[in-house]
Amino acid sequence: MTISIKEKILYSANKVIEEKGLNSFTLDEVAKEAGISKGGLLHYYSNKESLIKGLIEKYVDLFETRIQSDDVDESKNSNWLISYIQEQYNQSKIDTNTMYGLLAAVASNQNLLQPVLDKRKQWVDKINKTKDPVLALIISFACDGIAFSNLLGLDVLDECQKSKLVERLITLVKECY
Repeated sequence: MTISIKEKILYSANKVIEEKGLNSFTLDEVAKEAGISKGGLLHYYSNKESLIKGLIEKYVDLFETRIQSDDVDESKNSNWLISYIQEQYNQSKIDTNTMYGLLAAVASNQNLLQPVLDKRKQWVDKINKTKDPVLALIISFACDGIAFSNLLGLDVLDECQKSKLVERLITLVKECY
């Protein structure tokens, strides 16, 4: 499967942030990593801010798609929260690459996080419809903690501990519905 130039740029931007840090996150460095000219990069992303916005939008879209694809039975709202738990856990294991745009936005312009904030508000609306919204919020924030601890390099749990934590969170979901 071939990826589009735009996808390659986003992948390369995440890779630069992951491997070289935010100080090396420049359009020149991303273009070099993507194997294209800076002019080619600028054709898709006119400046660093638009590139970060692209990273954020890609992260939100990918995360939402993964949650929705796992949510096979719309009549069981608990599936959504279980999918959320599993996706945060999966991201903490294998997919921090799509999350590095969040770090770039936090460091450069927090207004770029608006799509994430908007999506999180939608998720909280879903959570507020549960029988125990406070417990559901605790579960969602615990999941966020797993993913963000890994992203920030603060993860101290081994895979066994994380798996047990996820299992327990999924068990708790039953109390929310």
